[in-house]
Amino acid sequence: MKVLSNKMQLIVCLFLLTFNIIQEVDSHQENSVNKRGVNYLRLINNVTHVLFEPDYYSRWDLDTAFKQMNAYEYSYVRVFLDCPYLFTGFNRSSPGVPMNFTKNIVDFINRARNYNLSVMLTASFNPRNYQSIIDSYPKPANVTGKNLVIFHRGQIAAKIAFLKDLLQQIQTTSLSALQNIFAFDVFNEICVLVDEQPFSLTSGFVLFENQTFDMSKGIDRQRLLDLATNIWFNSIIKSIKSYLPNLLVSASLFSPNAVGHQGFDGVQIRPSNKDQRYPLRPASLINASADYVDLHVYATNNSINEMKGAELSRDKPILMGEVGAARARFVNATFAALAIQSVINASIDFGFVGWGIWNFDTIEQHTRWTLTEQNNTMNNILAPSVWPIPNV
Repeated sequence: MKVLSNKMQLIVCLFLLTFNIIQEVDSHQENSVNKRGVNYLRLINNVTHVLFEPDYYSRWDLDTAFKQMNAYEYSYVRVFLDCPYLFTGFNRSSPGVPMNFTKNIVDFINRARNYNLSVMLTASFNPRNYQSIIDSYPKPANVTGKNLVIFHRGQIAAKIAFLKDLLQQIQTTSLSALQNIFAFDVFNEICVLVDEQPFSLTSGFVLFENQTFDMSKGIDRQRLLDLATNIWFNSIIKSIKSYLPNLLVSASLFSPNAVGHQGFDGVQIRPSNKDQRYPLRPASLINASADYVDLHVYATNNSINEMKGAELSRDKPILMGEVGAARARFVNATFAALAIQSVINASIDFGFVGWGIWNFDTIEQHTRWTLTEQNNTMNNILAPSVWPIPNV
């Protein structure tokens, strides 16, 4: 195993201490680390997140779920802020986060805390009521669609304003809740689309931040994306750290190999019938001061290639915030759990120090196996209380 530098050892220790998941395994070993959690989500129509939707929140039996997570010795739970109420702008015409949304988040975090579970919050697109902030900035030339998320200064400013409004409201409402957030994923699986500008352009030059990029050259295309990534994430993390310096912050990713690219290939275009997504590079997030890298990997024949293609560096702790198994690929929960176990085992060689299983009990998502179904079959194979923590 690669020997870590003193600086890296310190970073990992801080990560794990903040994670609050250090535990003694037996008297013959040094402290091992229980860094396994679960993704918890509630959906309607198989895809729409509604966990914190005000009209739905009271329906969830959270304490029963948390009690079970605690019994299986999971350490954290990852949740999504997304819901229709957020996306439509909280029924507001100007920026701001209403208390009937924040109070549900605070309640969830504090309930989790009662069962020794820390929480990772996950965001994605800006609420519609922050559009006035976006519109106050000029749109960059030669950028369209979803790619505006990281290239548009207005999108960055709106993201900063929303996160500040939410986190400060949580802090004002409940300091204990704020202290139980171990990390914030500011954009789930952040990526660009290669069929939208600037990356749909395969010739000519693009000017961005006073630099010129030749769109016929892969090295320039990747350099353009890396520059945009650095500006986007540096701006967000600088803002969050200015008032919450101890909060761990990153943006989750998937591997380019998961969507048909062979590693980071210069943001090359793909056939129209193929997946058009292209993730940001972990290295560019590290350069932009992310506290950790969060790479999502699912159990397939391509899992190891995905980890290889992501060009992972051990300069920062590496978390696998989502690891799960598709129903279409595995005939029952036992095979699914064994496949996930294999991915986790393989990931240790790539430097991973934490894993979050997808997902706990979301039977309304018909495409993925859950930990609790078939009488807790997957829990009884994957849970920390059953499967000793890998020796990282």
